[in-house]
Amino acid sequence: MGLLCPSPTTGRKPLASKGGKRARRTCETRHPKGDKDMAATKSTKRHTSKEERQQAREKAQERAQAALDRLGEGVRAVYDSERWESWLRSLSKFYDYSLGNTILIAMQMPTATHVASFRSWKRDFNRYVKKGERGIEILVPMLVRDKDEDADEERRRLVGFRVGHVFDVSQTDGEPLPTIVDEVAGDVERYDSILDAVRAVSAYPVEFVSDLPEGTNGFFRRGELVAIREGMPQGQTVKTALHELAHSRLHDGDPMAEGMPDRAMREVQAESVAYTVSAALGLDTSGYSFGYVASWAVGKTDEEMRACLQVVRDAAKAMVEELQAAMA
Repeated sequence: MGLLCPSPTTGRKPLASKGGKRARRTCETRHPKGDKDMAATKSTKRHTSKEERQQAREKAQERAQAALDRLGEGVRAVYDSERWESWLRSLSKFYDYSLGNTILIAMQMPTATHVASFRSWKRDFNRYVKKGERGIEILVPMLVRDKDEDADEERRRLVGFRVGHVFDVSQTDGEPLPTIVDEVAGDVERYDSILDAVRAVSAYPVEFVSDLPEGTNGFFRRGELVAIREGMPQGQTVKTALHELAHSRLHDGDPMAEGMPDRAMREVQAESVAYTVSAALGLDTSGYSFGYVASWAVGKTDEEMRACLQVVRDAAKAMVEELQAAMA
């Protein structure tokens, strides 16, 4: 499959509509949120030969394939305990990006905190990429849009990927970035607000319980409630609330049912989502530990591990957005 969109100059006939009229085919690229400016501009370009265009296409395909290969290696590398936590930190900052791109960003610059394209830094933030800085490669989906002139609907299909580049704020100079309005201090200054938000987005009642067994900080009872041990420090209370909220969203079904993850995977998913959401809200995450992740991954296929990453990414994104809206 080619990785570049069909060229309007290839001489192919446009699609025919049901009514016999010609349909119009256009090509577009979908970019990560916040990077709409990465589309090719209509600047004046010198005329190139057919051979030069073919060479350019092949080079672009090679770059995209290299990024895909690196992503495959990164999926398994993430399951090292330290790299897992590094990926979760990256996910907490870039949850609007695809799973693959969050891994690519974490692999190339683990310390990245805020990324944008070259043009977006200048246009949206009045900042400029420093001379000599190397961009962080991400994969940009290439979509073909087929639109029938007589129909109201349009169809889009993926034809491949191209490599795009973003830069971290540390690679730029200029005006300070706006302060994140929903940042929460490590001592949980907005403790009540966070718990109220957890209650608001939970599908089940969130209750404080005093008579939990020793070593149990909380639990989720399927179809009934989220329970949290009463009297814990604020930080541990919030951590437990987010962990059990994640369970209620991801594992609200018969644990023995087909397709339900085993107990070890359920704990990896819930703790990872809680960590990511805590970091995204500005909470202290020093109490989290992922020493068990590497042992859990033993014997798992790449497909199983990638599926776990996707579950964590999707759940964390939804929880962050809903909690932020509830706290606004």
